Amino acid sequence: MMNSLDEIGLIPAKVTSIKHRGDIQPFVLSPFGGEKLPVFVAPMTCIIGANNICTFARSKFEPILPVLSGGLELRKQLPNGSDWCGWTAMTLDEFKSEFNSCKADENKKHYILIDVANGHMEELFTIVKDAKQEYGDNLIVMTGNIANPETYMECCEANIDYVRVGIGGGSGCTTSVQTGIHTSLPWLLNHIADIKKHRSFNTPFRTKIIADGGVSTISRAIKCLALGADYVMMGKCFAECTEGTVGPFRYSIKDKAHKKLGLEHLYYGQSSEEGQMDRFGEVKSNPEGIAKWIPVTQTLKDFEDKFEAALRSAMSYCNAQTLQDFIGKVNWETMSFTEFNNYNK
Repeated sequence: MMNSLDEIGLIPAKVTSIKHRGDIQPFVLSPFGGEKLPVFVAPMTCIIGANNICTFARSKFEPILPVLSGGLELRKQLPNGSDWCGWTAMTLDEFKSEFNSCKADENKKHYILIDVANGHMEELFTIVKDAKQEYGDNLIVMTGNIANPETYMECCEANIDYVRVGIGGGSGCTTSVQTGIHTSLPWLLNHIADIKKHRSFNTPFRTKIIADGGVSTISRAIKCLALGADYVMMGKCFAECTEGTVGPFRYSIKDKAHKKLGLEHLYYGQSSEEGQMDRFGEVKSNPEGIAKWIPVTQTLKDFEDKFEAALRSAMSYCNAQTLQDFIGKVNWETMSFTEFNNYNK
C-alpha cells in the first residue's frame, strides 16, 4: 500500500543518551564551504534567480540555479559579473553540448543538475556515464526524477552522484493527475532501502537520494530523512519566504476586519505554462503544472531556524547524534485517518 508522508509516524528510541539538543550535529558539509542542512532549494524559476541565489547560498540551504531562457552562459553570470560556482541546472541538450562535446573546463569542479521530467531515460544514463569517464571527480551530477525503486540501481551503474526520487507529488505539479504515474515517497524510499539492504550488487550504492515532491512541511522533510533520503528538495516553503519572491507577487487582504494587506507570491511548477515560458521562452509541451498564489509568511532565516530546531528535536528523540545515525535508521508505523487528525493539530 502507498501511504502518504502524513500517514506515517516516527517511533522514538527505547532510550536516548542525548542530554542536550545542542550536542546534535544536523548538518552536512557543503562542497562550497560551510555546514548546511540536508535541504536543496528546488530550482524553480518562481523562487530562484540571479538576483537572490547568493542570498540563498549564504543560508543553511543549498540552492540550484534553474534553467532559464537566454542560454547557459547568460544565466551563469550573476549581477556582479562573476561566474556562479554552485549547483547549476541544465537541460539534457545543454549537458550534452557542454560535457559530451568536452566544452567545459576539465580542471574545474562542475555541479550539474540535468533537469528533465523523466529520469528513467536510457539516454540519460548513457550520456552521464560517458561524461563521468571524461571528467571524473570534477563532474558531480544530479538527475531525476524517478519513481521506480529499481531505477536507483541504474543510477548507481551510471555513476550518478545524486538522484531526485518522486514524481507528481509537488503542489505545483499535475503529472500524476494527467498521466496516472505516481508512487508515494514512503513507498519509494522504503523499497530503495530494501534494495540497498538485501540486493547483492557489484556496483556500490553510492548515489545519494533526494526526496522531491510534496515535501511542503518540515515534518514531511524529517520523515523523508528518517525513511532513508540523504537530502530533501523543497519548493513551496521557500516560496513562502520573503527572499523567495522572484516571480510575480501581489498584496491581498488577509485580515478583512482590519483590512490588512498581506504579500502573496505566484508559485508554479516548472512544467506549467508559466514555468515553460521562464525556461524556454515558449510553451513547448502540454503543461503538467499549475500556478497559485502563496501567502508569504516568513523570512528565510525564520524557516532555517525552525527547520534546524525541529530536526535537532527529532534526532534527540531517536537517539541520533549525527545524520548518519538518523537517516534510514528510524522505526516508523502507519497511522489511521483518525489518528492523523489527532496528530495534525
